[in-house]
Amino acid sequence: MAQHGQRVGLFMALTMAAVLLGAPAHAADAGVEGRDAGTAATPEKDASASQGAGRCTGKANFCGVFSQMYCSSQPGCAYMFGSNMCGGVAIACEKATNEAFCKKIKGCSWK
Repeated sequence: MAQHGQRVGLFMALTMAAVLLGAPAHAADAGVEGRDAGTAATPEKDASASQGAGRCTGKANFCGVFSQMYCSSQPGCAYMFGSNMCGGVAIACEKATNEAFCKKIKGCSWK
């Protein structure tokens, strides 16, 4: 019976990863591209304006290494009670556009 539970947990983790990787970054904004008249901020402009020459580097820790208690502290990760494991896709360090957010991603550092 434990093997069945492990298979279900693995299936759920893989399904969650596939859904997260397959969804566009701004699914809610689909179809509004070009309608903002140039007012939307870009990560490159935000990073240079607010933090100077710094950038976020490193490799974000894999969600599966976190316990239930610390799972949600890694951006992009969520605890799955059905499989009793932390799953999801941790946000890549390069996606962080400021020092404060970079420091929240375990495995990343601002340089």
